[in-house]
Amino acid sequence: MQTKVFITYRIRLVFLAFFSCIGGYHLSAQENKVEDSLKVVLAETTNDSIRMNLYNELRKATFYSEPEISKAYTVSYLEVAERVGDSFRIALCHYYLGNADVTMGNYEEALPNYLKAANYFESSDDPGRLSSVYNGIAAAYEKHGLDSLSLSYYQKSFDKSNAVDNKKNMGIALNNISNIYRNRGDLDKSIEYLERSRDILSDPSFKKYFIPISINLASAYSDFERPQEAKEIFLNTLTIMDTTADILHYGSLLRGLGGVYSHEGDKKKGLRYYERAYEAFREHGFTDEKLETMPFLIDAYYENNETKKGMNLFYEYSEAKDSIFNTEKEKSLTEALQKYEAEKKDKALLEQALTIEKNARQKNRILFGLITAILFAIVIFLFFRKRLQYQKTISEQNASLQRQKITELQQKNKLLALSSMIEGQEAERLRIAKDLHDSLGGLLSTVKAHFTTIQKEIQQLAKLNLTTRTNELIDEACIEVRRISHNMMPHALSISGLKGAVEDIAGSLKEEGYHITLEMSDLPVMDNTKQVMIYRLLQEIISNLRKHANAKSILIQLLAYDSEINLLIEDNGDGFNYEEALAKDGLGIKSINSRVDYLDATIEWDTKPGNGTTISINIPL
Repeated sequence: MQTKVFITYRIRLVFLAFFSCIGGYHLSAQENKVEDSLKVVLAETTNDSIRMNLYNELRKATFYSEPEISKAYTVSYLEVAERVGDSFRIALCHYYLGNADVTMGNYEEALPNYLKAANYFESSDDPGRLSSVYNGIAAAYEKHGLDSLSLSYYQKSFDKSNAVDNKKNMGIALNNISNIYRNRGDLDKSIEYLERSRDILSDPSFKKYFIPISINLASAYSDFERPQEAKEIFLNTLTIMDTTADILHYGSLLRGLGGVYSHEGDKKKGLRYYERAYEAFREHGFTDEKLETMPFLIDAYYENNETKKGMNLFYEYSEAKDSIFNTEKEKSLTEALQKYEAEKKDKALLEQALTIEKNARQKNRILFGLITAILFAIVIFLFFRKRLQYQKTISEQNASLQRQKITELQQKNKLLALSSMIEGQEAERLRIAKDLHDSLGGLLSTVKAHFTTIQKEIQQLAKLNLTTRTNELIDEACIEVRRISHNMMPHALSISGLKGAVEDIAGSLKEEGYHITLEMSDLPVMDNTKQVMIYRLLQEIISNLRKHANAKSILIQLLAYDSEINLLIEDNGDGFNYEEALAKDGLGIKSINSRVDYLDATIEWDTKPGNGTTISINIPL
């Protein structure tokens, strides 16, 4: 059984690279009519000012639906602005071009346009627009992997917005700063900036910005093991958003709720939300989001024992991924097939022209045969392609099952070897303890008795003060023999069982100056091996605590439930980074985890530097 540790629950965050382009996702029929009307007016007017306004409206009308066409309108807008020498509009056009390029993923082309716009607005003292331009520059740098520059410009964007109390741009900048810290793995800071952003944009007038930031924050809470706070934000956001128009964020919210309910243990409810998210993305053509949802939905099907649905969706997911990776290859193959079909068709037409006068029926027969051959070739090609994909999937599944079986066998062998080693160690401890206690302990006691007799007879030795020191050394030897014997096989464990041995440990800790809280319920009858292993496990943890924790207070709980025993040890010491300690091959942690595996138990480490350590172990009876 593998050791459990607290890990980050994985839910994909819907972080926005920038908000300067947030809006609708579908161009309505009414907007199409507006666009057509604008084109009519544009064709009839020669006034440059009116033409620039029309190009700007056309740019906005097509931005979300057809970004390339929107960019073309912006270029035309820029040409008119340059012709009339309107510096302000020229700067705006460069900013709009940057936005268009970012929307299409052309970040290298976006950056020069943003920088030109920034150069103008910095000199014209326009902090509102300059804040938006800085935000765009930061987004471009972020996509280039230049996090430091990106963070610097997001901070500039925030400072400019803050100077004029532009809450919208302030909230946007804080959200994007949180994204940088998210990328760096600093989830604490990321959540801090998201919370600030959400507070600033809480006014209803900022609803379209407030909704995605709320989803980001709830998802971050899920990642940070705060599911109740995440669920509350998800549900509150669901009540205020337009679930029919904002499908992208609606689907992301449903997927987040699926993760929260699954994490809480409500697997069926989690499955329902994952299904709703998947259907929303699928029906509205959000291919990337649909693919990102599929692994969560597949896992949910298996967790709810809907294996057939999970397997079918797995095949669909595999085919979709294969399709993405092989798009270029399939495109080349399709072009080759089209060329082949064209050549065949040309040849058929030539043969038809040569024989048309001789036999029209023969011409039709040849053409039919040719078409049949092409169709047959395509069917064969598709059949073998599908067959190869199926065989590949089956092969990968068989290989995965084989690897899993090998891993399980290796784990069983490892546990058997560990069991034998530990049993041997305990037997040897018992033998040495008896030898120390029965032989060496008795011998030292006899020596002390003889020495006491000599001391009474020879008064001269007493005058030299050798007898007192020798007495003390013999007493120390006797105490040390008892201590070693007790540690190797404690007397309390053999006399009063596990309960007495644990009380013995607590008493020793109190004598050492620790504040001890000990809680034990009526422990069930256990075999001697399990009692010894639990005692050794507690002994190992306490030993590590003494060496490294610098703690003052220690809580020890040993509580029995229906079918298991829970051992809880908590201290107020220094704490540590569990992952780093495990990576450094710490012998103490490995020894504890090995003993937990031997008991077929589970362990949870809850620790952080400066916050003490809590270790919870559930041991089956």
